[in-house]
Amino acid sequence: MEKILTLPNALSFLRLMMIPLIVLLMVNINDDLFPYLLLIYIIAVFLDFLDGFIARRFSQESELGKIIDPLADKFLVLAILVTLTIQFDFPLWLAAFIILRDILILWASILLYKGKCVIKPSLVVGKFTFGLLSLLIFVFICDLHEKIDLVRLKQFLIALSFSFLLWSWVAYFLVYLREKNGSKTYDPGC
Repeated sequence: MEKILTLPNALSFLRLMMIPLIVLLMVNINDDLFPYLLLIYIIAVFLDFLDGFIARRFSQESELGKIIDPLADKFLVLAILVTLTIQFDFPLWLAAFIILRDILILWASILLYKGKCVIKPSLVVGKFTFGLLSLLIFVFICDLHEKIDLVRLKQFLIALSFSFLLWSWVAYFLVYLREKNGSKTYDPGC
């Protein structure tokens, strides 16, 4: 029970609970709500880095944390991407690529767990890609304000994010292949 009730896991659950509020603020965006949207989004992203830091620094890493932290990241990004794509000008092709990549990574993780009882932590390139996507989303959110125009910066970050998304997908795929083809046999007792 100790490894479930940890501060990092609580922070991951808090991020999950912030998602509906962020989406609600985005859908109803106006000049009065804009600062709250920015603040809550920044807090959500900061909590992701904070929970990982606390988990490593104070030895509070857990199997649940290895699952809930990346899921919180993926649900946060998914909810915001869907909202930005439907309501605003986020590129549909990029949103579809991000969502497909995350589904494939999640599927591969489930297969590894079911077949070999393996829960792989996030890769460094995956964490960096999430940071870059968080920046891209931040720029898109900033651009929701009527008086801000960040078209050139958005174009640059779209290209950079796509490159890192591709790189991270390949890296996760190689980890999946290496684990899948490793020597440990199937363990039905997972």
